[in-house]
Amino acid sequence: MTAPAPSVLAATVHVLDPASREPLVLTVGTEVADPAVTEQITNPACWASPPTAPATPGRKTKATQD
Repeated sequence: MTAPAPSVLAATVHVLDPASREPLVLTVGTEVADPAVTEQITNPACWASPPTAPATPGRKTKATQD
């Protein structure tokens, strides 16, 4: 399986380093390739082009359940 392409930030964000749990400040234009960091940035406006979400199965609605 290939690693996801890095996504570029459009805003400065504050996150925690996934390994050391130290606070990090990532500035505009920073490429983020680590999925553990990417998942901490939940505001779509922070991304120049939002990273693609992994494929997840959808939930069945009551109308489609048998």
